[in-house]
Amino acid sequence: MNIKGLRMFRMIVEKGSLAAAAEAMHISPPAASRLISLLETETKLTLFHRTKRRLVLTKQGEEFYQEAAHILASFEEIPRIAEDIRNKDMRYLRLITAPRIGQGLVAPAIALMRKKKPDIRCKIDIYSRYGIETPMGTRRYDLGIISMPVTNPLVEIDNEPLFRVRAEAIMPATHPLAEKSKLTAEDLNAGDLLGLWPIQQWRKQVDDFFLSGGVKPDYAVETTSSLMACQLVREGAGITVLDRLCARSVDQRGLVMKPLSPERWIVFGIIHQAGHELGENALTFIDCMKETITAIRNESAENAAAIIPLWEE
Repeated sequence: MNIKGLRMFRMIVEKGSLAAAAEAMHISPPAASRLISLLETETKLTLFHRTKRRLVLTKQGEEFYQEAAHILASFEEIPRIAEDIRNKDMRYLRLITAPRIGQGLVAPAIALMRKKKPDIRCKIDIYSRYGIETPMGTRRYDLGIISMPVTNPLVEIDNEPLFRVRAEAIMPATHPLAEKSKLTAEDLNAGDLLGLWPIQQWRKQVDDFFLSGGVKPDYAVETTSSLMACQLVREGAGITVLDRLCARSVDQRGLVMKPLSPERWIVFGIIHQAGHELGENALTFIDCMKETITAIRNESAENAAAIIPLWEE
C-alpha cells in the first residue's frame, strides 16, 4: 500500500481540495491526482466523485477515511516512538487526557506526585475526548485518564474504572432555577441551554438525558469546549451540564451546581494497552489521583455525594 497516497487522501479530505492538499505536501496537482488514482486502484474503491471544480467523497471514501485516519496517525507516531526509545529514562511518566478532567483531576494529582517524588518527569498530552482513542493505539503513553469506555480499532485497550461522578447543571447563583434542589429535563430546556457540539460524547449523554425526559433540547450556544461552556455560564449566557469534578477547572465563585433528576453518572478511569504492565511511576500517579479524589470528597458533603470511588481499598 502506498503510504504517500494514503497521506494525500487524508490531506485532500482535511484541506478540502486537491490543489490545497498538493501544496501542503509540496507536490504538483497532477502528481497528487496520480497518487489518488493509484490508491483507488490498490484498494479497488471509488474514493471521490470527480467534478470540474472539486473532489467529493463517496460513501466508500467516507468509510475509508475513518479507518485511514487511525492508521496514518499510528504511522506518524513512529518518529516520536523512536525518540522515546533513544531517550528512554525511567523517571518519565507519559500521560494522555482530555482538557476538563486534565485540569480538574490530573493537574492536582501531578502536583501531589511532584511533592512526593520530585525526580519524576512528566509528559502530558491533551486531546479532545473524541480524539483520544487514536493515539492510545501506540505504546508511548503509560496511562490515559478519561471517561469510559475507550476503544481503538487496531489494538485492545484496558479500561479500569476509577470513580464515577454525578452530572449536574451549573448556573449563576442568581438564576431562577438555583432555588430548586434537583432539575428535570423540562426545567433546563428554558431557552438558555449551553452545550457541546453534537458529535461529542458528553453532548450525546446530555441529549440522552433530555430525550429520556421527553424533551428535545434547544441549545442557545454550542461549543467544542466544556471549559468555554462554563465560562459562558460565568458570563451569564445560560446553563450547562457538567460534573462536579471537572467543574473545578473553572472559578466557581457565584455559581451553583444542581443534580439532574433522574440522576445521571459518568465513569472516569485509567486506560492503557492490554497486556501492558504498569510501571512504578504510573502506579505512583494512580495513588496520587486516589488521594486527590479523596481530598476533594472530604471538602464537602456535596462533593462526597457526587463523586464515588470505584477502587477497592
